[in-house]
Amino acid sequence: MKNLLITIVTIAAGFGITYYVLDRVFIPKNGINYVSSTESSSSESSSMEIEEDNTSSPKASSIANEMLPEDIDNYLASEENWNVYYDENIDLSSNFIALNTEGEEIDKSDFLSELTSGDFAPIKLLTGEEMYQLYELDDSQSTIAETIKTNADITYSYYTKEGTKFPDFNFVDLNGTKFTSANTAEKIIIMKCWHMNDKPSISEFATLNDLYDEYEAYEDVLFLSLAFDSASKLQKFLIKNEFRYPVIANQKNFIENTLEISHLPTHIIIDEEGYIEKMVGSVEELKEALNKMSAPDISEMNQ
Repeated sequence: MKNLLITIVTIAAGFGITYYVLDRVFIPKNGINYVSSTESSSSESSSMEIEEDNTSSPKASSIANEMLPEDIDNYLASEENWNVYYDENIDLSSNFIALNTEGEEIDKSDFLSELTSGDFAPIKLLTGEEMYQLYELDDSQSTIAETIKTNADITYSYYTKEGTKFPDFNFVDLNGTKFTSANTAEKIIIMKCWHMNDKPSISEFATLNDLYDEYEAYEDVLFLSLAFDSASKLQKFLIKNEFRYPVIANQKNFIENTLEISHLPTHIIIDEEGYIEKMVGSVEELKEALNKMSAPDISEMNQ
């Protein structure tokens, strides 16, 4: 009997030692193989850190990176390539979804502010939405960076004015018609700022005339233009260069100092309550903005 008990104790002890060895050496816990309770605790810590790093990668970043176009280096290879890409893909005046370099959504104001640094390029993601991500530039792309910075400076200045009250005004056009903050209240005003010697301003006339004709029948839509030049010069100039907008002369001070506009042409959409709805730098952007305006919807007015 005594021998039997000794045999049982010996077997139990053997099982206990075997389990301990297997548990400490071979059996994985939480996906990590332990060598021993005391050996290489740093290996355990290292493995744990690796797992944490893998799970902490933002999903948005992964998705955004997958949606970046493959030809980015080609787009940034020269200023000419970049200009073509920018003209075909980027509209900073649109209501796009803005992402930082990690693919995380940020405020549009912050996105434009980052672009004014000249350190980043806006890249359109391959999605069905208007979604742009910041892409860091290197020193070899300084010329492209300067172009991006210039455009961003203008767009950012426009964006900061949107939603603000348009200053009170008292204009008289070349035909003697008065336009004031009071008598234009409850109208949508589509305004152009320009001067005679600015070629981009003049090249838009034909398209703007078509736009004027398109909306002329709407009683609640008013077109105005503010020009730098004197009335006498404008009257002579407009004989050979037809422009349907009512033209207000001698507005250089109002444009530069009151509106704080440094880029021409500039187009402004003012809503019925006198707030700036949109500011853009070209007739193409103006047309796009008018098409996307949801409140009010000009295309449905007076129907």
